[in-house]
Amino acid sequence: MLSKSTINNYIDSVPPVPKILKDCIQAINEADMIKAANIADEDKALVHYLQQIVNKPIFGFANEIKQTRQIFGILGLARVKQIIYSYFVLLLLPKKWEVFSFDTHKFQDLQARLILHWSKILEKIGNQDKNLLGAITIIPATLIVCEMLFRNVKDTISILKVKKNMSYEAILIKMSGRTLFELAAIIAKKWEFPETTIEFIADIADVKKGDFGANARALQFVRLLLIYEFSTPVMIQSSLSDLFELPSDFDEHLLEEFHTIIQEQF
Repeated sequence: MLSKSTINNYIDSVPPVPKILKDCIQAINEADMIKAANIADEDKALVHYLQQIVNKPIFGFANEIKQTRQIFGILGLARVKQIIYSYFVLLLLPKKWEVFSFDTHKFQDLQARLILHWSKILEKIGNQDKNLLGAITIIPATLIVCEMLFRNVKDTISILKVKKNMSYEAILIKMSGRTLFELAAIIAKKWEFPETTIEFIADIADVKKGDFGANARALQFVRLLLIYEFSTPVMIQSSLSDLFELPSDFDEHLLEEFHTIIQEQF
């Protein structure tokens, strides 16, 4: 079983965000693109990551984009901020996956798809809260958390999966009383994400709250997006299609709208 101390120890082990990344985000918040790009250029690993993400086929650029200022200019500061937030998550990435059949390449593909689709969704539904853009970047951390917490109880997890047909999140809730999104929200808080972003992440798995205010519609769409992305062949083969315990009783019109948005070119 997972004890509270095990979970707390893992949260404590999450490294802080490096100063250079904080400085880059601060420059973006100040809308100083040149300063932000110059700061980013000081971190070669960050520049490499930005190049890897933006040049993935899903973004649809005909020519390879290499220069940091060019990346910032083409994507715009809001989406660059998303990608830098996604880079935070790489601080947690295991060198070797043991619970799931996953790897760094697949993980970055997932990050890119979530960033692109979430941007489209928020634009189409008219949600102007820029803090919600960053929420999607911390969500992939949930599968890293699951990977790391379940490593030492793999046999128990396998038994529950086979005999009880439980999702990984349902097992985590049974063992610890916490959802993956609650743990992701804790990490987001440790990394000093905006409060609205932290609250939104924590609310993803909350089906009892009732009134989610202005973000109710966005929460429905992010749940749909996660179900959609974690149902792909790659995620099924990686044993990640049943990671979350998410509600699936969506309105037919909402489903139609979601699929229309996803299929549109950005």
